Amino acid sequence: MRRHSGRRIGQGMAAALAAALLSGSALAREVGKASAVNPNATANMRTITIGASITHKERIQTTSAGSVQLLFIDKTSMTIGPNSDLTIDEYVYDPNAGSGKLAATLGKGALRFVGGQISHTGDAEIKTASATVGIRGGVALIGTNHVYAGYGTSTVRSGGSSVTLGAGEYTSMQGGQPPSPPGPPPPNFVLSQIQMFQSGSGQSGGVARGAASPGNVQRASNRATGTQGGSVVGSLTPAPPPPATPPINQVASTLNQTIQTSTQEAAVRQTERDYAGARPTLTLSGFLGGLMHSVLTSYSSYSTSGSTGIATGEATIALDGNGNRLHAQFSGEVTPGPNTAYLPTTFNYQYGSVGANSDEQSAYGDYSNFGAGPARDANGQPISTINNAPIINQTGAMITVNREQARQIAPNYGSATVTICDCDYTRWGLWTSQSTQYSYYDSLVGFWVAGRPTTAGEVPLTGQATYAGHVVAAIENQSATYIATGNFQNTVNFGNRTGAVTVTGLDSTNYAGQVQFMQDPRYFAGSLAGDAGARQMALTGSFFRGVSSPVGEMGGSVAITGTNYLGGGIFAAQMK
Repeated sequence: MRRHSGRRIGQGMAAALAAALLSGSALAREVGKASAVNPNATANMRTITIGASITHKERIQTTSAGSVQLLFIDKTSMTIGPNSDLTIDEYVYDPNAGSGKLAATLGKGALRFVGGQISHTGDAEIKTASATVGIRGGVALIGTNHVYAGYGTSTVRSGGSSVTLGAGEYTSMQGGQPPSPPGPPPPNFVLSQIQMFQSGSGQSGGVARGAASPGNVQRASNRATGTQGGSVVGSLTPAPPPPATPPINQVASTLNQTIQTSTQEAAVRQTERDYAGARPTLTLSGFLGGLMHSVLTSYSSYSTSGSTGIATGEATIALDGNGNRLHAQFSGEVTPGPNTAYLPTTFNYQYGSVGANSDEQSAYGDYSNFGAGPARDANGQPISTINNAPIINQTGAMITVNREQARQIAPNYGSATVTICDCDYTRWGLWTSQSTQYSYYDSLVGFWVAGRPTTAGEVPLTGQATYAGHVVAAIENQSATYIATGNFQNTVNFGNRTGAVTVTGLDSTNYAGQVQFMQDPRYFAGSLAGDAGARQMALTGSFFRGVSSPVGEMGGSVAITGTNYLGGGIFAAQMK
């Protein structure tokens, strides 16, 4: 088999970046969102902000000034108090069947649990150092040495014995001893616990100031009490359970909830709105760019040498919101660098599957968090091809880089002033593959961008618009391989069918040039000149839909060449 033309580019780089991104990607499987946050609260060492994704196996830690409320997909809510450490061990939920399982470990501190759909099937469990607590259809206050059932039932197992708590009952555990008999809580226990979960002075649960206006407070109080102008001061024990799940803060019946109620209710309503369209079923189309390195492994003298080329092409991503899975097809060509001996000419990589009878190899948490591993056939073999021939032993992944992750990693891979595209519909992410084929070993690291397609007839015939966003690329500069980011701007003249493009700060280089619309006006291409190292950037892209315009966003691929210099990546931008 003939291949075209040294180091294996980006394996360590790709692995490190992929590991960092996977901790917050859909492959780590989102299970809920942070609906209210007070600093300082972290998840796997990242600071939590309101609306942030919470994933399977996430570890939540708070300081003495921190607290966070989590809203899970089944509408279970956990409020984690200060000085607490909680790990989500398992979360599975089938919205069609309304069933699932939730398991978490409270290493220290305290939490307030408000059961959603999962707890109605009896499959919600919290472990502490002293006990295991099973919660059914209820509300509970749980600490490392105590459990209070405010609603429903809680079964507490410790020291080889168990007790079942009804509404208003309390038990304590010490050093692995059996739990104490059910009884009323100590004086002021419930009030002190609930106050611990409150926002402190100057805190707002992460909601913008003004959310707790007098009108909002009154509406929240009405909603919490069920009466116009009602008071939340009263009995600690709730009324007999209604058929539906109670409001999120109904258990706090001795607490004047005012600001905390309004901020958390507003946050929960926003989260519910986000979930309503968070996992659409649709197909995104776009571009990809990166670097491929090929090594001939059959001869020991060539085992550490090889050839590097720029991989560019098209990306198609089918998202299945019902099955929570996806299929991505990345196909394109390899443009060789100075050495051409081992490189292939074409590739067709496939990730994940949406087939009902296939191994899905993918996860679709929401529209900002999804990813997939290499697609495989019924025999477990990869179905990707290079030069139209099968490959074997493929590893790698395609994953999204969401807004929060992008803001965290951008300063590490470029200027701190890079403006990551805050796109409405367009998504982008990392793409890696390592595989063997005959006597060749091929490794690739790059990026993809995809959006919601527009139509040729929707591209304006007159007018001007400026798009701003970012470029991210894999770079090989002599003996070094790394990732770089820069700012992107394209001022489009729809009447002239041109765009004036600048890319600034990409690996200490600025680029400028013009793109021309193609025969299909959705697409454009051109060449940009760099101001360092005789570098040139070839750019191909298209318009994508935005919220306010059918051409509100754009994305594409970039291929960079220069003296002992190669780069491949993507750009994403939004109309200003």
